Amino acid sequence: MNKKWKRILMTVYVLVLILMLSTATFAYFSMIQVTTLSPQVQAESAVTDWLIFSTGDPINIEATEENFGEDMGDISGRTYGGALLQVSDSSKEVSYNYNVILNIVENEFVYTTPTEEAELLLKVTDPDGMEVTNIPGLVYKEVTNGNGEVLKGFDITTEVGNYYIANNYEITSNLQTQHIWNVEVILVNLDSDQNANAGKVVDAYLEVSKGE
Repeated sequence: MNKKWKRILMTVYVLVLILMLSTATFAYFSMIQVTTLSPQVQAESAVTDWLIFSTGDPINIEATEENFGEDMGDISGRTYGGALLQVSDSSKEVSYNYNVILNIVENEFVYTTPTEEAELLLKVTDPDGMEVTNIPGLVYKEVTNGNGEVLKGFDITTEVGNYYIANNYEITSNLQTQHIWNVEVILVNLDSDQNANAGKVVDAYLEVSKGE
């Protein structure tokens, strides 16, 4: 009788464990698309230039037991923020300034390791294709994922607020010039238990707007 009970209890325990594992790795990240059209009027000449701001498709990252289990690697999504300057009078160069801002509205994520390893990384490249390593208010970190790969980027695991990727960045043209800021968000698959972020949500949007 005792052996039978032990066998039944072990079976129940295994079933409960399977249920926990099957619902343990859900996490969600979304980046909302924002597009702004901004005509700029030169007062001294009454000529209209077009400074057009845009962003790419929203990032949607959803982790499940099928794509975020042990040894399955990280999950990432990409988008961009852009500025296009169209000059009406090609006889002279015209300059304007603009901002690229990451607005994190809601963030339910927590660190799941005692050493606070980054679990959400932000990677940005500027219009020259160079990686951005300084954003005020964010910390640029290295983290090793479960496959032993070293990743670098800004730790946004628990961040909320507005962060200037570019502040009063200058765009200059005598005809047409376009700037593209590429943005990647990585959900890092650590070699540890990340169940504390099961079902957690991060909502943010990328804003490109006229500077001073």
